[in-house]
Amino acid sequence: MEKLKIAMFSDSFFPIWGGRERVIHECMKCHIKRHDARLFCPKIKGHLNGYEDNNLPYKVYRCNSLKVGNAEYLSIPNYSFKKDLKDFAPDIIHCQTKYGLTNYALKYRKKYHIPVVTTIHTVYPKVYKSLKFKPLINYAVKRVIKILNKCDGVVAVSNYAKEIVEKCGATVPIRVIRNGINIKRYDFNEQTKEQVRKKYNIDKDNFIIMFTGWLQPRKNILFQLECLKEVVKINDKITFIIAGDGDQKEELIKYVTKNNLTKNVVFTGFIGSQEELYSIYYTSDLFYFASLTDSDGLVIVEAALNKTASLVLKGMAACERIQNNFNGFISENNIEDCKQKILEIMKNKKVLSNVSINAYNSIPKSWEEISKEYENFYEEIINAYKNKSNK
Repeated sequence: MEKLKIAMFSDSFFPIWGGRERVIHECMKCHIKRHDARLFCPKIKGHLNGYEDNNLPYKVYRCNSLKVGNAEYLSIPNYSFKKDLKDFAPDIIHCQTKYGLTNYALKYRKKYHIPVVTTIHTVYPKVYKSLKFKPLINYAVKRVIKILNKCDGVVAVSNYAKEIVEKCGATVPIRVIRNGINIKRYDFNEQTKEQVRKKYNIDKDNFIIMFTGWLQPRKNILFQLECLKEVVKINDKITFIIAGDGDQKEELIKYVTKNNLTKNVVFTGFIGSQEELYSIYYTSDLFYFASLTDSDGLVIVEAALNKTASLVLKGMAACERIQNNFNGFISENNIEDCKQKILEIMKNKKVLSNVSINAYNSIPKSWEEISKEYENFYEEIINAYKNKSNK
């Protein structure tokens, strides 16, 4: 493969610390070893220790931006940003967004005749249902599909995401490439578990369930708490660790207080240290992921890397990585079935141990492998674009 000039576009990046931002970072770290890869993204206020632009192994170019949500920005490409891109003269642009910078990428494509691809990180039709007003939902979904169809190729991180956007009208070629993970293993042991339990005041006999991510409605955390409430009625030797921050935090705290779950729920707040977050995964008995909108769920891979099995809801994208009762657990999407599944898991520690080891051995795949899948996809798209242009 020839050395490529890859321009990565995103309307969100560090100091925001979410799944998409980490996916971009890990891919870029791998791409830069074999290609000339550069990131183009908006200026974002804040600081993430150790992840400043000048500490990254690849070049980062920032444009002006306008904050339009809690962690959402509207990119406004300025003269220097446009000049930096033109001077770089990429072979391909890979967009990790569907809005501001993707629109600019498509304009650049038209002017300079290079292909543009994009990745579907979120199942947009599911997310937009929160808008409730149907005409607005339809407009928002059509807008995303229109942008996808203007691209030369699309990556979906699960078959679930691919099938949904195709049903909504996407006709562009879609390749499924699942998220990888940075295979970094820490020297955790029983002492690690003792330290985590002590820090969060968790009884040594309590069964620990964990969730981590942005605390927002689309993550379905209230569903998890409703399930916990029912489990506690039968077995209260359980602690639910919620690691993260977000708009819904106060609502979740109120629910916990109102339903007398304060001794069963721990809110850690945002955890910026990977080692600290991984130590909680390692200490937990089960990772519980009930999101209805995530198109893959990197957290399931992180849990598996730390020898913790996951419980997910049937029909969701996360199920594609899991064989029920082999390397994870799958529940029907209702409180009663989830409750019964958790109680069953709590009773069968030997089964849980075997499933957790199987998750560790079968789920994690390195970003090095995944980045090469992306690079092969880029080469195919570039060649197809050239052949189409020459006709």
